[in-house]
Amino acid sequence: MATEANRVKVDYDAKYAEKLRKAAQEKGLSVDELKTKIKDNVKKAAKEVEATTAPKVPKAPVKPKPTTRASPEAVAAKSNMPYDSSAPTLDKIVKLELLEKEDVETIQKIWTQYHADKDCITAIIPKEQYDVIFKRSKEYPLFVVPMPRESGVEFFFMQFNFHQCHFTSLLEYKAKGTEARPYLTVTHFPELQDSKGIVLMKGEISDNPRMIDTQNAQFLAFALQQFYATGGESKFKLVEKFHKEPQNFDYQELMNEIERVV
Repeated sequence: MATEANRVKVDYDAKYAEKLRKAAQEKGLSVDELKTKIKDNVKKAAKEVEATTAPKVPKAPVKPKPTTRASPEAVAAKSNMPYDSSAPTLDKIVKLELLEKEDVETIQKIWTQYHADKDCITAIIPKEQYDVIFKRSKEYPLFVVPMPRESGVEFFFMQFNFHQCHFTSLLEYKAKGTEARPYLTVTHFPELQDSKGIVLMKGEISDNPRMIDTQNAQFLAFALQQFYATGGESKFKLVEKFHKEPQNFDYQELMNEIERVV
């Protein structure tokens, strides 16, 4: 099933490339010129994020804000707990006993066709790849992902909770902490992991209000896989540094890695 993960990348690359072509045409630029402009905006945004996240010494005692931000340790502890009651399990979506009777190729077709007319993203992840994602997400449950836009870049904060990963705007997380709205919730369903060697994935975009589109969701889900499993050691080391050495975390280095994804 490794080809399925490759297919997701191909689908994303094709859609994002078309989006770039259209954006470049609207602005009277070539694709290369637009990419250069995006990279310039990316560098500017990275510096702004570094400035807002740099530790500051208050001039006077500050009263604690009512909103709180979950610490990596607290999130990691919660990630070892079972699903929250509101989190879906596979038997709530499809008839699990019927899927168990099918081969992997048929399950892939059923999963894809079932969601074809629904406003969400889906994928099938090989067991070996998800084992890596799940293990690392329990130890390193928080990260930030910069997503290129036609006019610049937007930073997203991602947080794992067991088999789910929630994405929200970094700016909103800074302002509201744990009360920030999830823009995208990616759920992994491991029920077929042992019997079929695959994990089904579904990404649901929040409509309250809707802040990202399907292509944005595909990018964020792909970035998750890249930084936690398939993108090589250089990407995962950034995840480690984000937790272990936050004071030394280099946002420009993060941007460089994202540019290799784009």
